Amino acid sequence: MPNPPITRDAITAALKECGPMSVPEIAEHLGMARNRINTCMTTARKNHPGRYFRIVRYRPQVGVSGRETPIYSASPGPDAPRPVFDVAQGRRDYYQRNRTRLAVERHRRRGVEATWLSGLVPLDRRTHPTART
Repeated sequence: MPNPPITRDAITAALKECGPMSVPEIAEHLGMARNRINTCMTTARKNHPGRYFRIVRYRPQVGVSGRETPIYSASPGPDAPRPVFDVAQGRRDYYQRNRTRLAVERHRRRGVEATWLSGLVPLDRRTHPTART
């Protein structure tokens, strides 16, 4: 006789009580290891697709790199479509985060002395949104 799905029942109860959550939030709420929650949800979604858990939306990660975090719900149905990964936007974000370092490297290759302010745009070249009157 198979063992009862204790972890799956606990996850289902937590999602019904608190609403849609991500895996780290579920693990924190239940006081279980994140790996245990991940394994249980992956197994349930693989063996019973669309029956116990579904992805209702994706939330962008804050403070860490990587793809969006899936938000799970304890309801049957199909998953929400995953957002398309925009490579060009990733490159633009990387440049914005590292523009000072990149400017210093660019100046070093040219043989020009650079400071930590070299990557900043001078005030006269900055564009400001037009003020509404």
